[in-house]
Amino acid sequence: MYTRTGSLPEGKKEPVTQNAVLGSRFYRAESTALDNEGNCVTMLRPKNARVHGFTLIELLVVIAIIAILASILFPVFAQARGKARQTACLSNMKQIMLAELQYTQDYDETHTYVYGQGPVSAWHQLLEPYTKNRQIFQCPSDTYDRGTAARNPDGSNVVPSAAPAVVSYSLTLPWGDWGGNYGASNSPDSKIVSPASTIFISERWNGYHMFTVGWAADNWCDDSEFLSSSLPGATAHSGGSNYAFADGHAKWLRFEQTVQRQGNQAPVTDTNAFPSWLPQCYSSINSAKAGNHDAQYFGMWTIQQ
Repeated sequence: MYTRTGSLPEGKKEPVTQNAVLGSRFYRAESTALDNEGNCVTMLRPKNARVHGFTLIELLVVIAIIAILASILFPVFAQARGKARQTACLSNMKQIMLAELQYTQDYDETHTYVYGQGPVSAWHQLLEPYTKNRQIFQCPSDTYDRGTAARNPDGSNVVPSAAPAVVSYSLTLPWGDWGGNYGASNSPDSKIVSPASTIFISERWNGYHMFTVGWAADNWCDDSEFLSSSLPGATAHSGGSNYAFADGHAKWLRFEQTVQRQGNQAPVTDTNAFPSWLPQCYSSINSAKAGNHDAQYFGMWTIQQ
């Protein structure tokens, strides 16, 4: 309610209305201001009106609701970020495999060797002329600290540098298979029975796998670093990992899926198909933790399917 309290033009009187009377008996002045004509105007508020604010209980309820929403949404946001990194990692592996297939066409249908050729010490260095980008060899989720220089497994520096290029991916090689008879490394295309189910690249993270050195360039289904809880290559993305296959495609799988029988594949105990020195796979992450090489098949890890 408003009432004008300023001066009126000469000869005019302020009419006394019921509102004005009520203003004096039941209203109190709240604030004053000037209107457009320069008159002083007073805003009245009923004398029994109360100004309401938030009570302590209401504030606590609001805070509790915000906390509940945060506990629900923050894990969702974290999962979305992790999924984005997984997708970027998968894209990296797809690009690497396209480069690998180009290399194979140029070198008599034979795939890269884990430890390179001549002065080149690793397979990823052989692919650099095709990728022209070292950054795609690092998974966005692989944030393991490599320090400020490339290192040997014993911790000694190899190539001092300000920011060593990281490599998160390793080529499939069972230790001792230098001729490419069981793993994809150095194998001719003609030996790969089922390229679409043969793992070529997998994620093996550690502290000394750099672009400039060949350490940790290989991986197999019994590798302790690959299956480690502290360097979670096999469980890098939502309990699984990304794998690139010999036909060029890449996809996410749980480790347990990779050691399932493929086609008419012989069991690991068949010495006519697999030599006794070939490292037997773990059947699961739990088996790896217990140190039990109990997989019945080599699954996707071997070219012999």
